[in-house]
Amino acid sequence: MSGLFGTISCTFKRMPERVLVSVEYTRTGTMAGYEYEGRAHQDSSGAFVLRAMREPYGPLFEKKLDAAAMQKFRQIIEDEKMYKYKERYEPMMRVYDGTMWDFTARFSDGSVIRSHGSNASPKGDGLQRICDYMQELVGDSVAKPVESENAEQSEE
Repeated sequence: MSGLFGTISCTFKRMPERVLVSVEYTRTGTMAGYEYEGRAHQDSSGAFVLRAMREPYGPLFEKKLDAAAMQKFRQIIEDEKMYKYKERYEPMMRVYDGTMWDFTARFSDGSVIRSHGSNASPKGDGLQRICDYMQELVGDSVAKPVESENAEQSEE
């Protein structure tokens, strides 16, 4: 009996307790490039920076964030129980066209929540809430346009 409980406890997922240091969400549709891209991370100086699109297939905008903004991302992850997401979501039948997405959250203790999918997604509104909050943050006039990281990589 104790072996069964040990196995169950290994698969039980909990919200990491440490500070959220980065969150990323991308969505790809049938067109080339990201339909949506948003990445918030802590830079080498300790400041938080968000690079995100205001609208689908649009340019990236950059904005410095404070710890409160990162705490709100963390709260969304906790409220929506995104830490319980499966690693991969896909439909039972093979689909050759559609939407793919990727979500990653990293914490100060090294914990990582990573989930991705192709034509399937988890229940709830977590992914959409993360996307909506990123768009809200870069939607103000303080955000500035930046080059896409993908454009920089393709030039190398």
